This record gives sequence, C-alpha cells and structure tokens, in this order.
Amino acid sequence: LEEDRWAHNAAEEVNKRALANDFDALAIVAPPKTLGEVRKKLHKEATRRVVCEIPKEMTGRPIPDIEALLV
Repeated sequence: LEEDRWAHNAAEEVNKRALANDFDALAIVAPPKTLGEVRKKLHKEATRRVVCEIPKEMTGRPIPDIEALLV
C-alpha cells in the first residue's frame, strides 16, 4: 500500500513539474510494479518528456550505481 501511495505522489509531482515546464527530459528508475503504477498516472505532457525507463530496484544504492544505468 505504501509503495502504491509513493507511486501516486511521485506521478503527481512529475505531472506538476512537467506542466510548469521545469524539465525537458526525464529518466525513471523504479521497480517494475512501481514503474507501471507511475506510468498509469502520468499526464500526457509528462509522458512526452520521458526519455528512459529502467525497471529496476535501486533503493539504497549509491548514486554512482544509478548514474551508471543511465549512461
């Protein structure tokens, strides 16, 4: 339940920032189930800006490990 709540809140924040034109491109790294939930809740404008989706659990991993996925 907490994971679903997090996905909903994350999608709302991404939507808000996409509509405010705060970013041009977005990469999403999240566990597969969470990624699916976020994807369902994204506004069309936010979805348009998603350039990369990585379905992987990276909680607690160091930032360089996450950056390495994006290279």
